[in-house]
Amino acid sequence: MMNFPQFKSTYGLCLDRQQQAAVQAVDGPVLLLAVPGSGKTTVLVSRIGYLVLGLGVDPRRILTMTYTVSAAHDMRRRFAALFGQELAEGLAFRTINGVCSSIIRRCETLVGQKAFDLLDDTGRQAALIGEICRSLTREYAPEATVKAIQTAITYAKNCLPGRADLEGVDIDGVDFPAVYQAYNQSLRQRRLMDYDDQLGYAYQILRRYPQILQEWRQRYPYLCVDEAQDTSQIQHAIIRLLAGEQVQLFMVGDEDQSIYGFRAACPQALHHFEATYPGARVLLLEQNYRSTRQIVAAADRFIQQNTQRRPKTMRATGGDGPAVRQVEVYDRQRQYQYLAKVAQNCDRETAVLYRDNDSALPLMDLLERAGTPYRCRQVDSGFFTHRVVRDVTNLIRLAQNPWDGELFLELYYKLGAGISRAAAQEAVSQCSPTGETLLEYLAGCASLSPWSRKQCRALQTHLSHLLEERADKAVYRIVHFMGYGAWLEERGADTGKLPILEALGANEATPAGLLNRLEELEQVVRRGSARPDCPFLLSTIHSSKGLEYDRVILMDVADGLLPKLPPSPKQDETEEAVNQREEERRLFYVGMTRARHELWVMTFRRPELASSFASFLFPKQDAPKKRPPARKRPDPAALAARLTAAAKDYIPGARVRHARYGSGLLTAREGDRITVRFDDGTVKPFSLPTALGMGQFSLEGHRLSP
Repeated sequence: MMNFPQFKSTYGLCLDRQQQAAVQAVDGPVLLLAVPGSGKTTVLVSRIGYLVLGLGVDPRRILTMTYTVSAAHDMRRRFAALFGQELAEGLAFRTINGVCSSIIRRCETLVGQKAFDLLDDTGRQAALIGEICRSLTREYAPEATVKAIQTAITYAKNCLPGRADLEGVDIDGVDFPAVYQAYNQSLRQRRLMDYDDQLGYAYQILRRYPQILQEWRQRYPYLCVDEAQDTSQIQHAIIRLLAGEQVQLFMVGDEDQSIYGFRAACPQALHHFEATYPGARVLLLEQNYRSTRQIVAAADRFIQQNTQRRPKTMRATGGDGPAVRQVEVYDRQRQYQYLAKVAQNCDRETAVLYRDNDSALPLMDLLERAGTPYRCRQVDSGFFTHRVVRDVTNLIRLAQNPWDGELFLELYYKLGAGISRAAAQEAVSQCSPTGETLLEYLAGCASLSPWSRKQCRALQTHLSHLLEERADKAVYRIVHFMGYGAWLEERGADTGKLPILEALGANEATPAGLLNRLEELEQVVRRGSARPDCPFLLSTIHSSKGLEYDRVILMDVADGLLPKLPPSPKQDETEEAVNQREEERRLFYVGMTRARHELWVMTFRRPELASSFASFLFPKQDAPKKRPPARKRPDPAALAARLTAAAKDYIPGARVRHARYGSGLLTAREGDRITVRFDDGTVKPFSLPTALGMGQFSLEGHRLSP
């Protein structure tokens, strides 16, 4: 045994004042809030070393839990580097899932009954979910849908029992409560449990079998928990049970870095730590040893906007560097081109970080075409099987073969032409490749209204034209002129895949070329990067957590992308909406704090891609006010001519937008009087010349006129 100064000197530990206080906090419940780059792992392993070597605690009585297997291995390695491999081997560095597995094994022995086998293959889990979706809907679920269901299952099972809102889980085309119930029933029938079930079963065992709970408390009276901000509701409940009344708990985390809400991560547990563990102490690590002063100052000022956090201030210990740089381009296409040039001349470690995997695809496309080396972390291939991507590509295939009845029956109702299923089936049964196309047949079908027949003629014209244009133009035509975009909006579906498709299409001369390129890119993504030493890296912010890079470029910084939310909060925002907004801000903060020396933020001049995050980081200086030029009085005759020309397109069936009432359908017109049924059900008449003259109406882009 030795006192702290002797311990620190013996093992050559160099610790700042806050770190020293944390290492010596060895009694009772302690929460250590550690800003990015503050040396939290060094503190955690040094504290374990001090317990054993300074205070004589038996190493077998210390349990250290962290989030992933790799993190547990890294912590053991870091401990061994400071205090020796032999001592490291005697310590328990484990994941919470690993602890839960041991609890379940102990219960097997106690009750003399074998527990369910672990479904540890995500591929098998995906196949099971696919079978369930097929049985419930009689359709094959795309890979992207299956992955969304897997994520939702994890979320539900990481909430406390009975706390998950299954009805609130929104997955396009999926009745999640029904799928969730059928999935759990299938697991029980097969005597299987998934990784998330381990948590629930261990929680119930600890509550129902006092003997097992007491054994664990006696075996491990000292608990250490890393990455506490990523710990889920049920994991926190398990930790509370293991800690017992004689709490010797050291919990390390940072609510400012909690970015796994979709897995039921519970940063609120850190806010309520003193209430959960009476007599608890809360300590801080506020010194950032990673980044330059400029990066630290900008990141700290940014995260201070959040309200659901403990007061703390991140301070830099390093030197000065370049200012945080705003790289402003016009739109996303120019962003990809800019980053591709950066990659070509990349001579230092550079990480391009983004919110969603989809963001990387157009950039990967350009890099692959140019043969520019890069590496990529954990790209998701779900984009290629997403329902929206599948619909657009199937419409291109329908244009190539307008007699394909199978495709047509999947698509006809998504085009807003008022085609009944009976009429669609009749067309499929009557048409052959030697005669009329399906849409040409429907254009003359007596069972359809005159308006629907006109729409079918327009759709056929669109299908013919799109094959002759560049692929991005074809995608735009499908979305904005063929009714598909309107169908997605009416359903409240995620349209984020469409700009990515357009960006990929910009490099293909024909829609057929886009279909081929998507197949090639899917193989590239599934194959992964084979260039581990390349300095140019692509990664989601989630995958970069815990890592650091010389230069970081945050891309797609625009409201709706990063953050994936509207630009400004409503005054009456729900608690859930506030939580989502603050998590988006935390995600951006995590991205910022991965940078050691340089931080670039990619923003856009295009008005639709404005960024509230960038506006905060790079406030515009108010320009001197100029006197507006005198307005010329409009020529009445010219104005009347313009209004008459504009009014001719306002015909029944057109989708319109009113400045006050929003989107709607023009249902009737008599002379200059029109009637509009708005999407909220309101029906209103208008004088068309007056409304147009006042700028109240505009046509929406998806009208079907060829």
